[in-house]
Amino acid sequence: MFDNRVIIINKPPGLTSHETTTYVKKITGVQRSGHAGTLDPDVSGVLPVALGRATKLLQYIAAKDKTYVGIVKFKERMGKEQVEALFKKFTGELVQTPPKISAVRKVPRKRTIHYLRLIELDGRLALFETKVDAGTYIRTLCEDMGKLAGGARMVELRRIAVGKITEKEASTMQELIDAVWLQKNRNDESGLKKMLKAPEEFIDLPRTYIKESALGSIMSGAQIMAPAIEKIGDIKKGQKTALYCQKMFIGVGEMVMDAEELQRRSRGMFIKLERVHRPEQV
Repeated sequence: MFDNRVIIINKPPGLTSHETTTYVKKITGVQRSGHAGTLDPDVSGVLPVALGRATKLLQYIAAKDKTYVGIVKFKERMGKEQVEALFKKFTGELVQTPPKISAVRKVPRKRTIHYLRLIELDGRLALFETKVDAGTYIRTLCEDMGKLAGGARMVELRRIAVGKITEKEASTMQELIDAVWLQKNRNDESGLKKMLKAPEEFIDLPRTYIKESALGSIMSGAQIMAPAIEKIGDIKKGQKTALYCQKMFIGVGEMVMDAEELQRRSRGMFIKLERVHRPEQV
């Protein structure tokens, strides 16, 4: 029951994302596991972990935006209006350079801070919530704010959402251990069924429906031609689309033409197949 499933883990502070994923692998006994959206060891919160065949879909599960709550400590005491004005300066598009401890190239890159909201101010400590593009470094954001405020550093951080996946859907490591124990020793799968989800539930892409007659060739890796398409929404060239045959998720592709072209053309390749995902019943 663990193959081709995703579990949202409430990662505790003190563990790397890799360590957390490895523990989930050992607890469930799967051959493969992986995570989407790495969290620093001292950061807690939402960590999607894929099991078995679902690991191949991780790149589509990692959303473009993340939401955090955190605490920043300013070197100098500031008033509420001052902090809110500072936060406003760091809302919108900005340029960040990854910190030295990061594994990615240290080159400036554009990121968007969708909002940066003050929740509570206590002396030099400010509790905030922020929604940012994937790849935004909150620690760097706090340090950059400090350059305009006499110094600042991030004290604590928790990720509360990955795209539409919220912490309400997350399970602790202990809850997973308990659910696996019940399944093995009491034949009670109710806890695991609540935790384990099909990967397509977390793939937030526009859908394209494929004719059943074309399923076999697509499962063999054939590109998706116009006659194979049964139903498609308003999807533009270059956009990715989740592929379905009736209610079955079968993969992900990239549009090579606008969907509206389908009404004018009956031939040609419309979708470049990126990932085939064989349904369990096929």
